[in-house]
Amino acid sequence: MRYFTSMQIPPNHWDLYDTARRYDEVGDLYHAVKLYKRVAKLAPNWDEPFRALGQIYTKRTEWKPAYHYWQKTVSLLAEDREAWWQLGIAATGLNKLGIAQAVWNKFGLDKIDLSQPLGLRIEHQDGFEVLWMQCLDPGRTRILSIPHPGSGLRYRHLMLYDRRDVVGTHVVAKRRVPIFAGLAPIKASPFQTHSCLLHTGDEDMIVSLEKLCHEAGIGFEVWSNATRSMTLENSSAAFPEYYSDLLPKDSAETSLVAMAAIHPAEIERVLNDWQIITLGSYSDLRGYH
Repeated sequence: MRYFTSMQIPPNHWDLYDTARRYDEVGDLYHAVKLYKRVAKLAPNWDEPFRALGQIYTKRTEWKPAYHYWQKTVSLLAEDREAWWQLGIAATGLNKLGIAQAVWNKFGLDKIDLSQPLGLRIEHQDGFEVLWMQCLDPGRTRILSIPHPGSGLRYRHLMLYDRRDVVGTHVVAKRRVPIFAGLAPIKASPFQTHSCLLHTGDEDMIVSLEKLCHEAGIGFEVWSNATRSMTLENSSAAFPEYYSDLLPKDSAETSLVAMAAIHPAEIERVLNDWQIITLGSYSDLRGYH
């Protein structure tokens, strides 16, 4: 509550708001939204019902109503930094990049370094993944890794992320890289995910395939150690650190790798070149749709 004291809000408005909040707390969003909207209509200069509606629609990644209610909230309480931040996220989700940038500038994010890849944590029905991403601005990023097919995401997918929500640290070669929470996809990638089994665990041979993929503009990742990339050194830590092995151990006889290309023929061409160069072999090539 901001502009009104409890004495200034009519009792029936308070009752409706409290009832809406109880529905909200137990997950009955249909009735919560209905009552919050009624309170907002009865008390149009009170920011709390608009804030509650903004939170609900943000969690549901419904950016159009989220943007509307956060915009209403900041119009009633211009110094509310949380509401401004959420407005920036909703504006990014709607591709209102000028408005989003104006919000990020308010937080001093207009001069942040976006050159270095960072970590991105995404959650899906099969669990979660820690991926690499390249940020475009404080709200948008592109996925540099090849996500698990069950995530519904792909290499080069455009994602919305929360710059304030650091959920852990990725430790690579003794260097700590912050991991941010992924919020929602913005634009699908045209790249298709494929995987195959290389009949080798030799690091040089795998690096050779990686270089060929890079030269062809194809995404590449070793999936053999995907589970290790999500291993916690200390599972009870409040701020988790994730450790990864970039390549399989030399003793491995096979390596599961993932590749991402717009056309499947690109994958086959690179793999054929790799066989000629290294005299290696592969099997079980498959695509995911």
